[in-house]
Amino acid sequence: MKFSFSAINFIFGLTLLLIPSQGQGALDNSQDEDILRDVVGVEVKEAVSDYLKTHQIKGTPMVRDDKFYFTCADDLEIVATNETFKTIRVSCAYPVERNAYIRTRVEGSVVALNADNATNDTQATRIVLAHSVSAGELLTQENLKSVVLPHYNGFGGFFDLSHVLGRKTKTPLREGTVLLSRHLVPNWTIQAEQQVDIENTISGINVTTVGIALENGHVGDIIKVKNLNSDTVIEGFVINRKKIKINAKVDFM
Repeated sequence: MKFSFSAINFIFGLTLLLIPSQGQGALDNSQDEDILRDVVGVEVKEAVSDYLKTHQIKGTPMVRDDKFYFTCADDLEIVATNETFKTIRVSCAYPVERNAYIRTRVEGSVVALNADNATNDTQATRIVLAHSVSAGELLTQENLKSVVLPHYNGFGGFFDLSHVLGRKTKTPLREGTVLLSRHLVPNWTIQAEQQVDIENTISGINVTTVGIALENGHVGDIIKVKNLNSDTVIEGFVINRKKIKINAKVDFM
């Protein structure tokens, strides 16, 4: 079978079109490499700051601009570990799931507000003091009562006795006072100067020692604690009212 010269040129040209060139392959690889980036403190700080602003929280991420966290090819996911916003989890899902926990310095107190507080009902049920109490007094069923307050325009307050029973007052309060969060001592999971168990996981083995909490914290917060055996100060997650855990993969949300 004979082929004309023009037919051979046509087949040769078609073959070149079907075979990708080395340059094209290099371009595709470089595009993949451009997607994968090093996530460092500057990006983390900006993402956490934006997250706090979105939730109307005044706070500062405690992050070094040049600190390396992980490589990522996806958007960062930001979420607070609890309602205090003292610890923020920064996550990346691709190419490998990575998490970093960032401490924040929050200005003022953060109170989770019940959406019902913002209603304009002409009547509102609130927990009030049945009689006057002194600073540091423990709240019980004897000194509390639930009442309907006609035309109550105040914002905040408690609706359920169980939310305040056993709490302590910050200052002296008069009979009939509508209880607000600012009237009460914060209900910390762990309080500063409290003795705690420090749990450390090493090669799959849990090692527990005794320490003293140096900061207040809720479940999910990262706080400083002093190891009484080594006399060193370390940081760990608040797990419950007695336990701090370090070197752990923790998921609170």
